[in-house]
Amino acid sequence: MWSKCRSILLLSLTALFGCDDGSVRVCFGDVVFCNQVFDPVANAGPDQTASAGAVVTLNGSNSSGNIQSYSWTQTGGPSVALTDANRVRATFVAPSVAVATTLTFRLTVVNSVNQADTAATNVSVPAPATQALSIALELLQGPLQPTLAAFADASSAVERCSSATIDLAPAEAAAQSGLWLAARSLAIAKGVDDNDPSAFLDAARVLIAVPSAPTQDIAGQLEAFGLAVLGALASERDPALHEAVVERLTHATMLVDPAGLLSGRTEVHHGDQIAIEAVPDPAVATAHAIARLLESRGGCVASWNALDLTAAGLRVIVDTAQVTD
Repeated sequence: MWSKCRSILLLSLTALFGCDDGSVRVCFGDVVFCNQVFDPVANAGPDQTASAGAVVTLNGSNSSGNIQSYSWTQTGGPSVALTDANRVRATFVAPSVAVATTLTFRLTVVNSVNQADTAATNVSVPAPATQALSIALELLQGPLQPTLAAFADASSAVERCSSATIDLAPAEAAAQSGLWLAARSLAIAKGVDDNDPSAFLDAARVLIAVPSAPTQDIAGQLEAFGLAVLGALASERDPALHEAVVERLTHATMLVDPAGLLSGRTEVHHGDQIAIEAVPDPAVATAHAIARLLESRGGCVASWNALDLTAAGLRVIVDTAQVTD
């Protein structure tokens, strides 16, 4: 009788307190006090996506089974240098790639009696154009918003960096505003930006409501270009906004070759003066835009760079829209 009671007591204590690794192990007839070694189970963590240059952590902490050693090895994709490859967590820097690339890693775990198990995980590195588009959309909805539009957009997140447009000279502000309107409008119209456009349209209303004397220089033409693209977007979505745009464009001087700017045959140059110059190869213009956006990643945008980055954002948005059409 006592033996039976003792077994029940021990079973109860084991159920209450468990073993060192948090599990409860019982076999028929006797209680097993954490002295049975179970097969290890490797868990290499979920698949991840990382931009080129980002530090990626491979995490095997969800593996189980009295594990004594971990070992990470790369089995696919361009070779990278693994740090702490023999620890539960390993790291590496995502490589620069020309096209979307997947890196594959295998985790091997070994327990106290040399039983082993393996698991794999993938890390996807997007193509530079995809990364640049993501950066462009983030900047256009953040520090590259024209100052009045930023004040009007209640959904705009508070940035650790100040606005890049607040100190622009009048000509720069007009040109940047036009490129911003064109970029945001095209991104929405072409489905490149699938977020709710209500906040953008509200901000655009505030922006175009501010009286502005039309000019015939390139800055004024770029502003009119952006208003025209906004008007096309608003014609079906917001008739009142469309009418306001038409009114603003009544005495405006239009851009001579808007198709050239959209196709990449021309691009905006910002030196001593704002100019539009021919580009021998549109692919080169796109490559320059991608590089400019990637270089801006992770830092604040200076006012001197606001116009160029807005133009770069427009270029990658148009290029993405052409690919998906």
